[in-house]
Amino acid sequence: MKKPILMSLLLTPCLTSAMSSGPQEPEPQVPDEGQVNFIAVGDTGTGEEGQYLVASAIQAVCAEYDCQFAIGLGDNIYEAGVDSADDVQFEMKFEAPYADLDFPFYMTLGNHDNGWFSGDGLDNDKGEYQVDYHYKEDRTSDKWQMPARYYRFTAPLDSEAPLVSFFSLDSNPLAAVSDPDPVYRQSRYYRVQEDWIEAELANTTTPWKIAFSHHPYISNGRHGNAGWYDGVPAFGYAFYDFVGDNLCDRFDLMISGHDHDLQILPPVKRCEGMTQIVSGAGAKQRPLDDVNRNPAVFQQGDTLGFMHLSIEGDELTIRVFTVSKATGEYALAHTHQINR
Repeated sequence: MKKPILMSLLLTPCLTSAMSSGPQEPEPQVPDEGQVNFIAVGDTGTGEEGQYLVASAIQAVCAEYDCQFAIGLGDNIYEAGVDSADDVQFEMKFEAPYADLDFPFYMTLGNHDNGWFSGDGLDNDKGEYQVDYHYKEDRTSDKWQMPARYYRFTAPLDSEAPLVSFFSLDSNPLAAVSDPDPVYRQSRYYRVQEDWIEAELANTTTPWKIAFSHHPYISNGRHGNAGWYDGVPAFGYAFYDFVGDNLCDRFDLMISGHDHDLQILPPVKRCEGMTQIVSGAGAKQRPLDDVNRNPAVFQQGDTLGFMHLSIEGDELTIRVFTVSKATGEYALAHTHQINR
């Protein structure tokens, strides 16, 4: 039975305490109930060496900086998603690579998760199986969190006044060519998801608001900006409008994958107030396409990697970590702060 599309979810943090060597920074304070620490990583689901190398680096970084959870930015199962909630690919491409990470992953759907074949994104029914896996009683662990195609959760749970609201968006029906299934048709799906955001924002009192999706609004990687994805005029224009109408100047941060690189992009004139992050190097790497397409605080291609984000009070710290595909060694490549 299909699960309801609309859902709100509260997050229970899971803290790690093991220590390991890593990048040299001043030792952080022990996090308290007013601090949120998490990983942002996307385009992960290969089950191959690159994914394992990044997972190992995440484990080391989380031992040093603390991680309460991760957000998974789509393309969770390459190359064309799963065929049921019992598909062995959940074990091969999620459970096994992340077996040593003791915290939940809050997942969103990508084009490869919703495809008839590699990356077409035209069979959104397949994404429903990834929602079903969230409810599967005999799965290997309870790390996989995707209670609906789009949903909201807050962190930290043990605070009477949560610091952050996270909105997991379902970008695929809006960013790909319109699905022939009426349920996912762009015009309808736009309105339904827009109504959901409005209802959730009406009940959101947290000072920080963060959206995450598979497809980026802007990017200097190969896929490029929404409305001009892959150099095709108007490709992804519905998602371009959706972000502009519903997120810009209302959210502090939007985190996406899709491009297999690492980028921190400051607010642009047409989307004021919202910093954009691309963190899609969780198992695959690719060079940047046009480093001058959008202003960038940081950008690096041709490397595996991920980001660690920490929020305390009115300050958000982004740490970008690169991972060598040859050796698995990780390095702190950049640190950036955002203040409300």
